[in-house]
Amino acid sequence: MSNPVKRETAALLTLCVLAAGVRAETGESLGVETPGVPASVLTEAKRESAAGATTPQTLKVVPGVNEIIPVAVGHLNRIVTPFETPQVRTVSQATTEIEGNVLYVATPDETPVTLYITPGATEEVALSLTLAPRRIPPREIRLTLDAGDYKKLGALQGQSNGQNGKFGNASQDYIAQLKTTFRALALMRTPKGYALREPTAAESIRCTQAGLHTRTGQALEGRDMVLLVGVARNTGATALEIDERSCTNGGEVLAVAAWPKVLLEPGEATELYVAVRRPHDEDTAARPSLLSGVHR
Repeated sequence: MSNPVKRETAALLTLCVLAAGVRAETGESLGVETPGVPASVLTEAKRESAAGATTPQTLKVVPGVNEIIPVAVGHLNRIVTPFETPQVRTVSQATTEIEGNVLYVATPDETPVTLYITPGATEEVALSLTLAPRRIPPREIRLTLDAGDYKKLGALQGQSNGQNGKFGNASQDYIAQLKTTFRALALMRTPKGYALREPTAAESIRCTQAGLHTRTGQALEGRDMVLLVGVARNTGATALEIDERSCTNGGEVLAVAAWPKVLLEPGEATELYVAVRRPHDEDTAARPSLLSGVHR
């Protein structure tokens, strides 16, 4: 005689199999529900997957305009520069190494890394990058310039070589001065050599980025530049990452920076700094000649 317990177990297993078959054929629910996955979770997963894709990304950059780039935290990231012998300047704790025209960067934590990349032969052209470390796979980013910037770079490098490096030293001082000036603004100080005044009607920060509203509140006038300080506010319904390139329209804009935030939630605001080349007046007052009325 077979064991009753074994017979009962076999019957239960058969019942489960049959029930599964009925459910598959009829679509009838047996009262067991699996938890649903919110659409927001799927959207976020797709976004992170796209941001962390290992496919090289080509990014056209504008000298003097800060570009925010997501990179992998705790991994080696590869940035292919448009310069033959690039040089990197940063005050962050990130590890940087240059091989040819390639910059390798590794960050130990998720603290943003701000750096400048210059051609080496001249400091007149500088690429400003803010690396935003995220928990994504290692990334490769290829930086390119537009045709006009490539032409300017070639002319500057030729001029620098013809002057035995004197031009490069002067340009390096200029870039360093610009960084010091913006740092003073972030520390709520008036940079040395600048006078604080009210902006004129023509001195207005204009950004074309949708959802970003700007208001100009201060102007600091120097010998060669005018620094415009304004407030940028996210008026949209979703988070917004400031694109400084949208604020370079109109005037001879030299550099743009946002502080202390570049990623704004709806309703949030941050300060915006814009350095504009100061126009030089060509028209001057008439000077009478000393020879007028002189008898010979």
